[in-house]
Amino acid sequence: MASSVRVAVDAMGGEFGPPIIVSALVACLKKNMSVEALIYGDERAINKELASHALPAVLGRIKVVHCAEHVSDLDKPSAVLRSKRDSSMGCAVKAVADQEADACISAGNTGALMALGLFCLKTLPGISRPAICTTFPTVRGRTYVLDLGANLECSAGQLHQFAVLANFAAQLLDNNTSPSIRILNVGEEKTKGSDHLHIAADLLENDTDLNYEGFVEGDGIFEGVADIIVCDGFSGNIALKTSEGFASMIKSLLEELFSKSWLARIALSLISGSFKDVKVKLDPALYNGAYLLGLNGVVVKSHGSASIKAFGHALDVAISAAERNLPKALTPLLETKLISRSKE
Repeated sequence: MASSVRVAVDAMGGEFGPPIIVSALVACLKKNMSVEALIYGDERAINKELASHALPAVLGRIKVVHCAEHVSDLDKPSAVLRSKRDSSMGCAVKAVADQEADACISAGNTGALMALGLFCLKTLPGISRPAICTTFPTVRGRTYVLDLGANLECSAGQLHQFAVLANFAAQLLDNNTSPSIRILNVGEEKTKGSDHLHIAADLLENDTDLNYEGFVEGDGIFEGVADIIVCDGFSGNIALKTSEGFASMIKSLLEELFSKSWLARIALSLISGSFKDVKVKLDPALYNGAYLLGLNGVVVKSHGSASIKAFGHALDVAISAAERNLPKALTPLLETKLISRSKE
């Protein structure tokens, strides 16, 4: 692992901008003494937030870079590439491309972040399109799910590439030598689903380097039936947002139950430790931060509505990937798997 990490932060992305992002960054740097940060955006707004954090040891590791422009959620990716490459998001991505930072993170426009990532960083060997990848909690631990919205439609070949990417990533990040892989579908039977899913299944099944175990339905994600679940961005994004909404509803219902009933509060006192464990596992903030897996550089996307806690977790994801230099570690594996073998 690297002895130190520098992360480039887009301060203007997301719904809340500097108030949330600066606070999360300061908290992150307090617990990670070897991490430095470049933070891009409205210098006045950023410095206003930094002024409330009188921590010289932390502030000395933050460099503010003023950017007059920022990317809005309404901006089209093509327009951002034409006229907003000098925005806070564009500069954060460029910092990774110029090797001024080891990772970048933004809570802003996903399509624009992907476009800037492709323009500045390109893709890893043999990868035609990056995928948004994060982990979902399961009854057995966690599972990697991709794509979560970068590519609404995917070819069978791209689904195979996603499986290869996630397979190597799980091996590197989790020391899992043979992660199990499934494709998200409307049924587990081989006859179910569209033609391109059947073609993708054949590609994965015939790839002897992959531990492919067939199709899986949506409920199987949380049962932990696979270490990796591959899908197109349309299905993956719906699964992600649905799971977050359901987790929030369950937390709210439990809290309401225990606040209204004295009998329930007595019961809670007896199982407080277990209840806290459940609340933690259901907390979407602890799963915020998704890799743009397949780019030749570490780029992490945070939810636009992320809280300080959630953005802090996304920062942890970026730092962890940078410490492992994930793209560099993936490159020789992909060159052997997708480039050299294709020439045989």
